[in-house]
Amino acid sequence: MPELLQIVAGIRQEAGAVRALARAQAGIITRPQLLAAGLSSSSIQRDFRGGRLHRIHPGVYSTLPPEHVTEDGLLIAALYAAGPGALLSHATAAWCWQLIPAPPTTIELTAARGRRAANGITLHASVLRPADATHQRTLPITTVPRTLLDLATRYDYRALLRALAEAEFHHDLRPGDILPTLRRGHPGSGRLRAALDAHAPGHGSVRSNLERRFRRLLIRNGIELPLRNQRLGPYDVDCLWPERRVVVELDGRQHERPNQADRDDDRDLWLRANRYIVRRYGDRQILEQPHAVIADVEAAFTEAATLGYAAAGRPMPVGRAVSC
Repeated sequence: MPELLQIVAGIRQEAGAVRALARAQAGIITRPQLLAAGLSSSSIQRDFRGGRLHRIHPGVYSTLPPEHVTEDGLLIAALYAAGPGALLSHATAAWCWQLIPAPPTTIELTAARGRRAANGITLHASVLRPADATHQRTLPITTVPRTLLDLATRYDYRALLRALAEAEFHHDLRPGDILPTLRRGHPGSGRLRAALDAHAPGHGSVRSNLERRFRRLLIRNGIELPLRNQRLGPYDVDCLWPERRVVVELDGRQHERPNQADRDDDRDLWLRANRYIVRRYGDRQILEQPHAVIADVEAAFTEAATLGYAAAGRPMPVGRAVSC
């Protein structure tokens, strides 16, 4: 019986290793990883037939049913299917960086030449500089400037302008950050350079012209851009600096509706109770008193730091537009 106990313990240890690795990879695991964890080829085949493993790509499995695989899981599976050195690029990278409004129909990757693309994956063979690659969390991906260069090979002028606006909006990316990525004779460089020449900072997708004017004002004065339209507890806030714990609400005409002032007061009360500094600005203030608005924003940063808010405790969770 001791020999049987050792066998059972070994099986449990292998299963635990597989589960732990799959959890760390959004439910995705590869055949080499399964073999390294101690499973035999016959065990893998048995788990596949028994519905405990689901094939996503050749040699790439999910421990979750396909309908439950997350967006991150699909991206991880595609990267494994493409092989070592592959990274998210083109429209997939643009979606992850929030540069385009909708994800592409296939997952786009850049990988070494000669590799075959699995179903649902588009492979691009391209020479990347070390500065062209980075990570978004744990996922290898082209940098925002390199992603814009790849987009320029297929996007028209207006679409490129929108992508540049979103890059500035979400990542505070300026033309000077993109210029080093341009290469003489490289596909898309000329088109991206023309779009950069016409790009006006401060025009990322926003809910209102008031928000656009406010963000343009911040950029002109060198103030870091906030996160926009974020969820804090039961409320959505217009502009949030999470590390500074400062919130700015922009009061447009919707704040003239009946009972809106009461709702705004309730929101401000909740934010103050949860250690946030709150400011409110209207259209007239931003248009007619821009210097006073900037001074007030900077005073809010100082007040939060003085009160210890910026360094205090756990920040409230904020939403994300995408999961990659």
